[in-house]
Amino acid sequence: MHPLERKVEKIVAAEKLLAGGETVVVGISAGPDSMALWHLLLALAGKLRLTLIAAYADHGLRPAETAAEVQLVRDTAAAAGMACEIGVLPVREQAKAEGLSLEHAGRELRYRFLRQVAARHGASLVAVGHTADDQAEELLLRLVRGTGRKGLSGMTPLAGDLIRPLLGVPKAELLDYLRDRGITHCTDSSNTDRRYLRNRVRLELLPWLETHCNPGIRQTMRQTAAVLQDEESLLAELAAAAWEQVAETSGPKLRLALAGLLAQPVAIQRRLLEQAVVRCGSAPSFRLIEQLRRLVTAPEPGRLHLGQGLRVWRQGGTLCFAHPQGRTRQRGDLLPPPVAFRVAVSSPGRYDLPAIGKMLVVEQLETMPNRPESGTLLLDAAAVPFPWVVRGMRPGDRFHPLGAPGRRKLSDFFTDQKIPAAARRQVPLVEAADGRIIAVAGMRIDESVKVTPATMSVVRLSLLAI
Repeated sequence: MHPLERKVEKIVAAEKLLAGGETVVVGISAGPDSMALWHLLLALAGKLRLTLIAAYADHGLRPAETAAEVQLVRDTAAAAGMACEIGVLPVREQAKAEGLSLEHAGRELRYRFLRQVAARHGASLVAVGHTADDQAEELLLRLVRGTGRKGLSGMTPLAGDLIRPLLGVPKAELLDYLRDRGITHCTDSSNTDRRYLRNRVRLELLPWLETHCNPGIRQTMRQTAAVLQDEESLLAELAAAAWEQVAETSGPKLRLALAGLLAQPVAIQRRLLEQAVVRCGSAPSFRLIEQLRRLVTAPEPGRLHLGQGLRVWRQGGTLCFAHPQGRTRQRGDLLPPPVAFRVAVSSPGRYDLPAIGKMLVVEQLETMPNRPESGTLLLDAAAVPFPWVVRGMRPGDRFHPLGAPGRRKLSDFFTDQKIPAAARRQVPLVEAADGRIIAVAGMRIDESVKVTPATMSVVRLSLLAI
């Protein structure tokens, strides 16, 4: 057994990548890393009772080289008596349709193809040939683009159904192995194309750092990733425990308890907010998470309109996440439609408003109360003859608040009174027969119905809980 085969066998055991008896889809590009991966897994296949499926993804970007690569992959699989699948991926079309880079679109389509192959063959795992050098490049790439601790922890040997058995193996060792075993491989010309940021990191940045800063920069980066992976695991456990305490899912809405959220260290707060965004189908970023943290701690309730129709707002002691208009790019309203209620008021009496859990009490008084009770409103009876209607708020509603210089939008009045958007839908409006809003129950009357020295009879409105 070759020394590298023994090394990979130990890595597989230590990282618990394979238990034995699995069917594994191996992503093979015909380059040195993936060809080494195939032969190293093939060397373990007998002992671990593995069935390997070779899968080649044609991105359609290098037609002059593809035929030779496909033939090598087919021959390699056939020589081992294993199945082989070739996929042609519409990378350019995907990149154009979704506004992605060719690299990004290619990566998404490639992993989708590999998992489709796995599903067809009943494979439980997909193996790819990322090396220790790729880990160092990936860390620098993420640092340049911007990332947090999780990103800086790099790739992991095991990620769900994805295994990376070579992540601890330097590329130089793989090249030695290919030479020792006489294994043929192809060279991908796009790996030297400096239009791609990843190639500039590999061909320019890393060599410069090795020459001018640290000859062992690749090893240093790998060690840093290993340390951060362990710390990431601990923080992930703490965040998972905190999530159980502060998160609540009710129908299509997700809520985080503000008191519990704010009781956590800032690092855990960020993770909880990130998890909420991810669960709602959006992509978190540092800027977005900081916007959410400001929303949580702002002195006044606010709201955020995020991508794909996701809305976030404070309601009482919770931070709410929902898609009130569905998953759409349309901004729409943050909140569900107003509660529908409409109750006719024909005379003094008690009128239940079950839709909002309130009752409106209408009394006609012949004398002016010495001291009006808190929460009651007094109107000039002669200015507001019955019948009335009690209803909920509608877009465009206006009235002339008592003491104000003129008519105003009801929404502006609520804003001035610091009434949260959700609570506004629970406020009953009293509408006269001529369509005027004569009172916002429990809050303010219209200027036109105020009590004056000439008032002969008073109507008192009281809003009570049922």
